[in-house]
Amino acid sequence: MNNFQTFLKGTLVFLLAAFATVLSSCTEKLSVIGSDYLHDTITSGIHVYSDSSALRFQPIFKPTVQILYGLHEAINSDAPELFFGKVDGDIEVWAAMKMPLLTSTIGNVLTDTLILRMRPPSLYHYGDPNNQVLDFAVWTEEGNAVNDSTQTLDIVKTIQVVGSFTGTLSKDSLLTVRIPLDSNYLSTRLRTASLALVIRPNPGMNTIRWFASNENGDSTYAPTLKLLTQGPTDTVSVFVHPTIDFHIVVKENTVLPPGEHLVRGSYAARERIIINIDSIRSQLKLNPFATINSGLLQVRTDPQFRTTSNVPVDTIGPSLAYLPHPTGADSGEAFVSYGTSSASDPNLYGFQIRSLIENALRTGMDSLVLELRSGFAFRAFKGSSAAVEDYDVNRWVIYGPEYGTSAADVAKRPKLILTYSYLR
Repeated sequence: MNNFQTFLKGTLVFLLAAFATVLSSCTEKLSVIGSDYLHDTITSGIHVYSDSSALRFQPIFKPTVQILYGLHEAINSDAPELFFGKVDGDIEVWAAMKMPLLTSTIGNVLTDTLILRMRPPSLYHYGDPNNQVLDFAVWTEEGNAVNDSTQTLDIVKTIQVVGSFTGTLSKDSLLTVRIPLDSNYLSTRLRTASLALVIRPNPGMNTIRWFASNENGDSTYAPTLKLLTQGPTDTVSVFVHPTIDFHIVVKENTVLPPGEHLVRGSYAARERIIINIDSIRSQLKLNPFATINSGLLQVRTDPQFRTTSNVPVDTIGPSLAYLPHPTGADSGEAFVSYGTSSASDPNLYGFQIRSLIENALRTGMDSLVLELRSGFAFRAFKGSSAAVEDYDVNRWVIYGPEYGTSAADVAKRPKLILTYSYLR
């Protein structure tokens, strides 16, 4: 080994030894600067609200949605399904279809048949699962009451039965129904702009079923009026579709006990929940920088009144929506979540709204407005969109903040459970 190599080796050994000495002399120490402020600076707690001081319920009936330019449309006017039927002592639903005006180029109407189709995979059934009877009549409505903002139909104005159907549907099959109509009565009325057809259940029907509407997504399943017409030289089949079709709840028969509130799909019975952020801010002395670790809103349903269809999505809990501008157009609504419950307590539904409460505190809001609904689906309404619960007729009944006086009853009231922390 030459002198230069010996020098390099010695230098490297020296540097390694020096580095090890430096490391061995270092210990992790906290600086005392600012130590006076590190103790007892965070306050945390849990608070439960179950009364009107911070939590208020308000029943809402919302059969129409407000869209652009202040227009209002019925929540079911763009539904992909047509419900009709009834369940005694519970609910009755009709379907309505505005017929197109036949042009002069279409010959004399010899026969007409209304064709309704179920679209797979749905076999929607509300009511007794063992009852598969379909029994309904087709009536005319000639008073221009059927339009895209219709909220109700008057039985007096459905003036003439022009067809009917009675049959049984097996549980595992889809169905196409063909109803011959009274062509003598309809032939001239099909040339007017006022004609609509209304499907009403007969006394023998005690369930609610659905058939595809114009908006079902596949035109081959849309309601169809098949006309056999007489042309100049021969007969011709003409197929026309309704210009407007929808279903409407004409009877809702729930009698609520005191202090309970109805939430129902298609009927548009909702529960508005107003959370008093000012009261919470004042009581808990929360500043805008407070952290909400959890904000659990709990509601309890009355199992005696719970009714759902056989569609799996309908059996999950009710939905919660956030309304940032309660008096504005309905296009501003935001979905929060579906309620979740445990197997041990299936009637108690919880919604986590931590971020909404924290944002309300950050931005200085006075209150937070939410809505409890039977479902939540966005539909297109003339260039705008709004969330509606048109796809079910499920019924939920919720215990309100004013329910009962005994300890057991008070425990059923809704609760807002806040876990929070903030700097002193």
